[in-house]
Amino acid sequence: MKKICSLLLLSLTIVSLWAQTPKARQRLVVTQGDRQTVYDVSRLSRVVFDSVGTFTAPATLVSAAGYTLKVHVEKPEGCQRYQVAVYDAGQTVSDLRAYVQANPSADETDSKDVEIGGLKPQTQYVVATLAYDRYGLPNGTATLAAATVVPTDSERPQVGNILYADGSWSRRLVSGRTPVGIIFSTTTSAADQAHGWTLGYALALRDAAQQVAWATANGPYQAGTDYTSATEYYFQTDSAGYDHTQALLAQGADKYPAAAAAAAYDQPAPRQSSGWYLPSSGQWFDVCTNLGRLSRDMPRLSATEGYWNTPQVVTNTLATLNEYLSLAGRGNYEPISVPSGDYRWYWCSSEGNSEQAYAVFFDQDQLVVELAAYFKTYAFSSNRVRAVIAF
Repeated sequence: MKKICSLLLLSLTIVSLWAQTPKARQRLVVTQGDRQTVYDVSRLSRVVFDSVGTFTAPATLVSAAGYTLKVHVEKPEGCQRYQVAVYDAGQTVSDLRAYVQANPSADETDSKDVEIGGLKPQTQYVVATLAYDRYGLPNGTATLAAATVVPTDSERPQVGNILYADGSWSRRLVSGRTPVGIIFSTTTSAADQAHGWTLGYALALRDAAQQVAWATANGPYQAGTDYTSATEYYFQTDSAGYDHTQALLAQGADKYPAAAAAAAYDQPAPRQSSGWYLPSSGQWFDVCTNLGRLSRDMPRLSATEGYWNTPQVVTNTLATLNEYLSLAGRGNYEPISVPSGDYRWYWCSSEGNSEQAYAVFFDQDQLVVELAAYFKTYAFSSNRVRAVIAF
């Protein structure tokens, strides 16, 4: 009987349907959203209804340092849990409850300090909380206006830091956060800065696909208005991976499997980021030099192709690159590995010519790491796609 009573307390709208004949049963119809449940209450002598008032989980500012806000949230009596979300003060949020539920930065069950990272400097934000009552139903919302400040050099991201789904970063894995990438550059292009991605680029922890072609058919100017060969050594400095990827997808994702796979990479992307995309040749160059510790003075076969062939170059490069990836924690990353006598190649979004697009080759047969153009329609078991992100 107590179990039946407790179920009755969950109702939002209760309509009593009383029988018209002595033999009929007495019932309660509980309507919660678009769901209705009917309960037999003919044996109950008394029903007690619980009154749940409106309450909030207020937040107070603890600190605003660098790209991070820290707030203290007080869990009120009768609150089962609360969620915390943040949005730019210039943004219009018509349904605050729905926004917090869709964009939670934290979901907590106790009063505590909550840290929200990955924010823009000198930007005013609104921190919103949503409290849930003891039955797990959303209750009241509360807001707090706060501004972040200019970070010190020590607070800025560094090459080799772990990037998390909430937009924060750290040198070592932080419990409770979701690692999504390893930062390989802290310098972004002018175009990406115009988008608001000023902090850096990060390499995904896992491959997005394998054995996929760059394009299903050949054609000039597919990724932009110029081939990377138009400028000498441009393949080393091309950082327009995001723009290349968007140009390809705009023509039809089914035509460009590698770009589509990168954009569809199934790991969460920080709120203030570009989302995942297929890296350019210059971004793979930065991965190899900054995480793989290869020399930026790359030997060149021509104005459009280069390689590294120092002793044990593939083994050593992948060892250091995977050492950085492993910072994300066991089970959270996929190493890049190449069997002896074999090779792996990763597509770039940079275009070589009407028939070729760039790729980075880790070749244990020829014992080189190479950046070169390869046939767009080739899709062999050795090829891979690994996405990057700007933030």
